[in-house]
Amino acid sequence: MEQATTRPENGIKLRLTLWHPGCWVLDVAGQSDVGLLGYGIFTRDNGRATTRYTVYGDDKESVEEGIDLIRAHEAVYSVVEMTSGYRRMNASLPGNTTRELIVEHDGTTQISDAFTSRGFTHAAPCDTRGNSESWTLFANANRETVTQRLAEIEAERNAEITIESIAPAGETTGNDSLPTDSLSHRQREVFQLARTMGYYKRPRDASAGDVAAELGVTTSTFHEHLHKAEEKLLDLSD
Repeated sequence: MEQATTRPENGIKLRLTLWHPGCWVLDVAGQSDVGLLGYGIFTRDNGRATTRYTVYGDDKESVEEGIDLIRAHEAVYSVVEMTSGYRRMNASLPGNTTRELIVEHDGTTQISDAFTSRGFTHAAPCDTRGNSESWTLFANANRETVTQRLAEIEAERNAEITIESIAPAGETTGNDSLPTDSLSHRQREVFQLARTMGYYKRPRDASAGDVAAELGVTTSTFHEHLHKAEEKLLDLSD
């Protein structure tokens, strides 16, 4: 079941980067070159959860490896593939290749319930890449209450939570007027690093090769991620 993304009338929109121990999704992402988009994770009374995931990567082999790791994880009970064959995506989704899965898994290893029980609601799919998760949330509360609830979650789940941005719902943050919430975790990382290093300055402070080296990827991979991010930000995708 996909969680509704209705915006509260008076509330806050925040983007978080977080890590928490024991999460099978973080295990898979940390051991492979894939990312996972999770849509509305809800744990049932028996501790099980059924969640739709998009597994994405730079090539078919990476995605295949990631799916093998998902199937083999002790917290995963079953995996159903929703599509036949691998798809090369346009700019609307991260990665060059994706696979859609329905995963039956141990929901107690994840942290979603700690947020939903405190009134947070998902504004976008949870994006897990490498050793962290990127979340965009709405909360019908003020900043003080939001930060207090996040501190409670950190203590309760031994989590590490970083607030990347926080603003009234519907507004952009003052230091970034571009709608970067629409980007995947990896696309946002690439785009923001390119900006920070001066890739967009004239003359440039950093070349594509410089940014790619900082990211630890090839120049062609850097360009692929950056072009997808730019298409989303400029609303060029169909």
